[in-house]
Amino acid sequence: MERDSRSGRPGKGSLEELIGERIRGTIEILVEQELKEAVGAASSERIGEQRAGYRHGHRARTLTTRLGATTIAMPRARLEGADGQRHEWRSQLIPRYQRRTGRVDEAILGIYLSGTNTRRLRGALAPLLRGAPLSKDAVSRLVGRLREDFAAWVARDLGALKVRYLFLDGWYPRVGIGKKRARVPVLVTWEYARTGAG
Repeated sequence: MERDSRSGRPGKGSLEELIGERIRGTIEILVEQELKEAVGAASSERIGEQRAGYRHGHRARTLTTRLGATTIAMPRARLEGADGQRHEWRSQLIPRYQRRTGRVDEAILGIYLSGTNTRRLRGALAPLLRGAPLSKDAVSRLVGRLREDFAAWVARDLGALKVRYLFLDGWYPRVGIGKKRARVPVLVTWEYARTGAG
């Protein structure tokens, strides 16, 4: 495999570079298909009143997947809403401001929660990120989202569950809190439940 002698990264024509190009092309095809369905027409297609909007160029967008960062040409379009007003189209596949896929975010959170600081985290994920930015603020936002998910999980309604057996245990893992590593108590709950009647 060819590698750049200065950076150690895969060089031109390498297997990783070719895979990266395929990934970029596949993402662009998927997003174009999503936009075609939203607009109601392919690029440059003339279909009259059935058209729900019009394209207006592309913008470069970098997205980090499990195979590294790739820059795609994200299409732009304006759609006409039910109120007759035009608004900017937003992709559901790649939401606005998303810079990494969910699997990459999961890897970042997993390493962070094991007690690794942001600097070491960037080093550990360097082969995955491949130069993609990862700031302390980005990690903090991810951790904050995890807190929100946990709060929703704690507050979920268990009324529909018919628990027959409930097992409780304690666990004291070492986790990173601020700049320190500490053991924190975690209550582990496992239940055997039946959701239907009978």
